[in-house]
Amino acid sequence: MDNCAKIVVLITLQILLSDQASNSEAFDTDDYALESRQFLQQAFLDEASRGHTVPKAPGTVKEQLLALNSTYNYDDSWPSPQIKMNSISAVSLDREGNAVIFHRADRVWGQSTFNLDNEFTQPQLGAIPDSTILAFSRKTGALRYSLGKNLFYMPHGLTVDHASNIWVTDVALHQVMKLRKDEEKPLMVLGKKFRPGNGLDTFCKPTSVAILPTGDFFVADGYCNARIIKFSPAGKRILTWGENSFQGVAHAIAPPNFLAIPHALTLALDKGLVCVADRENGRVQCFHATNGTFHSQYHSPLVGDRIYGVSYAPVNGGRLYVINGPLLPMLFARGYAPSYHEVRGFVFDMATEAVVDKFGLPGEDFNNPHDVVVSEDGGEIYVAEIGQLRPRKFVSNVSKLQRLTGAEGGVTNQTGVPMIATNVAESGATALLAVVLIVVFAIAAFGATLLVMRQRKRDRKGRVLEKLRFGGNFLMINLLFLCYLFFLYTYTYPQVIKRHFF
Repeated sequence: MDNCAKIVVLITLQILLSDQASNSEAFDTDDYALESRQFLQQAFLDEASRGHTVPKAPGTVKEQLLALNSTYNYDDSWPSPQIKMNSISAVSLDREGNAVIFHRADRVWGQSTFNLDNEFTQPQLGAIPDSTILAFSRKTGALRYSLGKNLFYMPHGLTVDHASNIWVTDVALHQVMKLRKDEEKPLMVLGKKFRPGNGLDTFCKPTSVAILPTGDFFVADGYCNARIIKFSPAGKRILTWGENSFQGVAHAIAPPNFLAIPHALTLALDKGLVCVADRENGRVQCFHATNGTFHSQYHSPLVGDRIYGVSYAPVNGGRLYVINGPLLPMLFARGYAPSYHEVRGFVFDMATEAVVDKFGLPGEDFNNPHDVVVSEDGGEIYVAEIGQLRPRKFVSNVSKLQRLTGAEGGVTNQTGVPMIATNVAESGATALLAVVLIVVFAIAAFGATLLVMRQRKRDRKGRVLEKLRFGGNFLMINLLFLCYLFFLYTYTYPQVIKRHFF
């Protein structure tokens, strides 16, 4: 692409962005969002004026990828092979020990499936007659239950919440549904059937749902609107944020809050965050779940410029598990030719923002990975692939204690050197020492108090009451000091205290 063509493309993108900015129904218009839009528009102009070319990937990317340790093994025996399914778009875990998948059967999303107005062009096909939701035992691979017949036209996202409700999105219907395995009809339906939109009660190809323990939930709305919407348990909209970005290495230009297909959501409950796979920007963005403000983002040349799915596990201080996709021709792509690219799963350490682990099929790439979920202890990972006849299961070969504490011999970074996990283990040891000291002090304090009170009983009656009062005060002071020490301990080592006492 010559410089003239680049300028034309950039100006076109700027015009489109300006048009989106004027649509107050679709996007927030607070000062931060306005500032971000102006930032991106100026970035477009700057890139056009100097004919910018995206820097080449470092020459060490291949070496780093090959050296990156994988601590997960592929379980080829899972699930039961006789179950009929195809084009698996989503996977989630329920509380009953199942992996629940969402599949499209023989339904295919092609170039003619939607028109230019994002309307589904094949409603005459009818709803998929097969059970599109299947739950497999994580342990045995046996089918536990199924549902979803004659409900969906183009399945996309699925999440099982803490109360065993099943939340799904259908990009053809432009709807979000809340289901239960023992109910024939949806408990809640949001969006208007076959009617894409960007208003208060419409979606346009929504992709994913994430549910807080309070019942509030988030919807990634998704292929067209590029926004995240927070709802109350009753389905009332609370908050909206997100700005449309553009395709191709945008993580180098687009500021926080811009999204190019928010494709999947995950919650980091211990951090109070909701994180989104910003697919075509090749990054994960995390936002505060309370107000939608930006917290952090994660991108690496090892992963590449497309991230389809993301899941979180509260291990080693917090890890994000992502799946990427094949690289596509990108804006300013001339001269940008990565020497090596692996289509598989990767693990980000949230403290260092580094890629510290990877997982995938032995000896080959994923074909078209679409969603990923990890167990809370980081021990199991499940991957959904479009066009495949089965979901994938990966099992950690690192002990649970090592995963939770980051003990030596666990996950390493691309250079083979233990990362932040070692510091977490050291913090755990320090915290345990603090517990021992608190217990020793408590025993000594109570012993001293009893001695004081016992000795005062030998005095005359007129002095006993006074001295006993002194002993009671001494006991109260010790108790308050112990509470203070315990507060310092729990404030300094919140994760360790949870493991030891809860």
